[in-house]
Amino acid sequence: MWCAKKTLLRPLRAFSAGFVLICLSALSFIFAGCSVQPLSDIEQITSVQMRAIELPENKTREQQIMNQTLSGLIGYSAMDKRYRLDFQLTQATRTALSSAGVSSQLNNTTMSLSYQLYDISSGRMLTSGQTNATATSGNISSYYGQDVSLQFASERLVKLLADKLHSKLQLYFASVEG
Repeated sequence: MWCAKKTLLRPLRAFSAGFVLICLSALSFIFAGCSVQPLSDIEQITSVQMRAIELPENKTREQQIMNQTLSGLIGYSAMDKRYRLDFQLTQATRTALSSAGVSSQLNNTTMSLSYQLYDISSGRMLTSGQTNATATSGNISSYYGQDVSLQFASERLVKLLADKLHSKLQLYFASVEG
């Protein structure tokens, strides 16, 4: 009985070892074309293009915060600008959160950003997109407090959207370079 089990398991072990070897070989061929770039490499690859972006003029407080945040992320450069960035921010909208029809003491504030990146020399649009951000804050009973809370939430959202936009532009330039 023991001898029969041993002789039956030997081909099964050989088959499973061969199957594992084939699977590992296939995975190595699949991932041979893929490369993983550390974030520091992406920063180095895209820094020249990112510094060549011309930001729009400040017309509102949200645009000023967006430009300041993007300038801090991109870094200052006196080089000639090759790209022009246009973006539109929607006004922050606030809704009260509720669960099963019962309102809570929390407010949800949402803001969205749509952007377009143009090549200045040709005027051609290189990339465009849209992204959203949401912030949750406590409900305040005074009207003044509600206004201040909405202002702080919208400023936090603009900074978050600027960070998302910076990442999207980096990914665009990394894909063009790669």
